[in-house]
Amino acid sequence: MVSKSSVCASICCVLGVALVVVGGALIVVFKNLIHSNIEKQVNLKEGSETYTDWLDPPVPIYFQVWVLDVVNHDEVVSQGKRPSVVQKGPYTYRESRQKVNITFNDNDTVTYREKRFFRFQRHMSAGPESETFTTVNLPMLTIANMIRFEYSFVQELADLLLEGVGETLFLKLSVADILWGYEDKLLKDVDEILQRTINKTIDDHFGLFYNQNGSDDGVYNINTGVKDPSHFALIRSWNFNSTLPYWTSPSANMINGTDGTMFPPFVDKSAPLYLFSSDICRSLDVKYNHDYDFKDISLASFVAPDSTFLNVTMNPDNAGFCTPPGNCLPSGLLNVSYCRQGAPVVMSQPHFLAADQSVINGVDGMHPMRAEHQTFVDVEPMTGVAMNVAKKLQINVYVEPVRHIKDTEKITPVFLPILWINESAAIDDKTAKKFRDKVQEPIKITEAVQYGLITLGAFILICVIVIFIRRTMCGNNDIPLQDLSGETDPLLN
Repeated sequence: MVSKSSVCASICCVLGVALVVVGGALIVVFKNLIHSNIEKQVNLKEGSETYTDWLDPPVPIYFQVWVLDVVNHDEVVSQGKRPSVVQKGPYTYRESRQKVNITFNDNDTVTYREKRFFRFQRHMSAGPESETFTTVNLPMLTIANMIRFEYSFVQELADLLLEGVGETLFLKLSVADILWGYEDKLLKDVDEILQRTINKTIDDHFGLFYNQNGSDDGVYNINTGVKDPSHFALIRSWNFNSTLPYWTSPSANMINGTDGTMFPPFVDKSAPLYLFSSDICRSLDVKYNHDYDFKDISLASFVAPDSTFLNVTMNPDNAGFCTPPGNCLPSGLLNVSYCRQGAPVVMSQPHFLAADQSVINGVDGMHPMRAEHQTFVDVEPMTGVAMNVAKKLQINVYVEPVRHIKDTEKITPVFLPILWINESAAIDDKTAKKFRDKVQEPIKITEAVQYGLITLGAFILICVIVIFIRRTMCGNNDIPLQDLSGETDPLLN
């Protein structure tokens, strides 16, 4: 006859196995439910929370600028000495964005423009934006760059014009001037000459971000993710083109990824994330670096790899960014003159991070530090939302001797930095709490249920196994089932 203790042990064993199986099954069930719920929420459908946040980003965006003051400009011009720069900043602007001309299309895409507005934040800055620094004369260098291969008499005429208007290779500008524009005497005189001779005009103002405060950088067409969440936020076209016109290979001209503020859900850390930046006129990738907690949210940090700007010898894939074809710059540099109206502008990471050592040594005052100067995009892997982002770029100009342009005659060719920017955004406490409540807490509850069942089931099984072993060691199958304290349960007697 089967003893009561054996029956009880069997029931406990079945119950323990059942709890473990149910708990294990719930892992799959809850995972599918969570994925399905995220896929329904992460799309740009009018009225959805994601659409509202996309339309009016709830996180503060800051645009910080550090200018590089050339302190030995006289010696650079007269003696060909190496430029020496001193960093000044940051000068901080609060950036706000406004989506306009929004049109939803039948092919699961939305078309729009995004205006950007910048307001100076004196309390977050090293000084007023009226502070001045000495930098290179970009309008003058642009003209010099345009006439490098012209006939000598053209270069001589240009030099006479430059001398006539008192132009020099270096000039003193305010932070506001170099960013948002100023009336340039050279451009004004050229405009007057063109009006008198060929009845044409040019804008006599110049600034690195001239006309960009309150304007947009073009027309975007992106996937909404309603029909296919894996394509969410991916750029389909920019300015009505699916490829770029600036580079020398089909791969270099591809428009890949998103704008860097959001990505498709369920991020694969083993694969790079792609994003497109109109600031550098190209797409680039960021690669997984590490995990960390930010405001109690687990994020995956992706960083711009050094391979992005390696020279063509070290990374043949970058051959398409050599412009004109075959004219390849040293590692760490990108020639963007083709998309900057012919100005000899070269982009890099701040302080020439990861650039060729000869480029870094060409200017005194460069101190590249990965922790301070590297671009990063930190995303929440389940939703693909970028929660802590910093895009860091340096604007440089290539200065070289140009025949008959006197101020350049003794110049040692150099990539001269003008300024570097950090465009950053990080979720605030309110947004982080909202995310935790809506996304993380339900996940934690489901995990507590499923792993609680598994733990309880495993505990019951272990208790049964321990008692079975004890009975076996005693050599008496009729020893009653005992609880963990070793006392006999009176209900089994």
